[in-house]
Amino acid sequence: MSMFSKVIASIGIGSATVDTKLKSAYIQQGETLEGIVEVKGGTTDQRIDSINLKLMTMYGHEGSDRLSQGTVEVHKLNEPFTISKGDHKIIPFSFQVPLDTPITMVDPKTQKNVPPVWIDTGIDIKNAVDPRDRDFVSVDPTTVHENIIDAIKVIGFKFRQMESQNTPPWIKSNRPFVQQYEFIPSYGKYSRKLDELEVYILQGDRETTIYFEIDKRSKGSMAALKERLNLDEHRGSVTFDNQQILINRSRISDTFEQIIDDVL
Repeated sequence: MSMFSKVIASIGIGSATVDTKLKSAYIQQGETLEGIVEVKGGTTDQRIDSINLKLMTMYGHEGSDRLSQGTVEVHKLNEPFTISKGDHKIIPFSFQVPLDTPITMVDPKTQKNVPPVWIDTGIDIKNAVDPRDRDFVSVDPTTVHENIIDAIKVIGFKFRQMESQNTPPWIKSNRPFVQQYEFIPSYGKYSRKLDELEVYILQGDRETTIYFEIDKRSKGSMAALKERLNLDEHRGSVTFDNQQILINRSRISDTFEQIIDDVL
């Protein structure tokens, strides 16, 4: 191995390359993501210290246009090994996608997932530019999520939008980000009484906690002041057993209806 080859590889020219291939780019929260990582040797032998898969997303910050990257899951694939010049190695992988992985939706303007969720593959090579690969995935909601959303629609709300944002201080979560669902009253008794209903769904293995923020419609001369000081907002949370959500969706509807009626 010449010194020239070592120097060239260290700056990324002729170095090993990595390519992650997913069994499917469509996944549901809580399911197992499977695929392979192909590592191809370059123009010289190189020691691979580690290969790491990171499930990543982007989230915003309320009141700001700033975006941050958030790590959902980290999966280490291997023990250290040497990839020989021109060699080809395939490493299979599988890991469970966390239940709080953000759900994606296709933006009709860009045809891209919002928020973006992707697998970032990185190879750790000592004294070299680390090869990387990025593969985007689409994430579907669990049935628990779907039942909660449908239960809120039943009592007169229309889904408006969904976004990932930094976790508000009043929500108990270990993640720096959380997904927010926004609903607006479209018919029924809340259509002239509320501006919007914001919901955050934190699903666990057995229970799901729904955090909510109810924005009442302010009236009169003090309306603008109340909105500016957030005096028209009411926050809270409610927890359900997951099996209860799956077999008795109407209980969610009844609970939210009672909560909103009490606020009004």
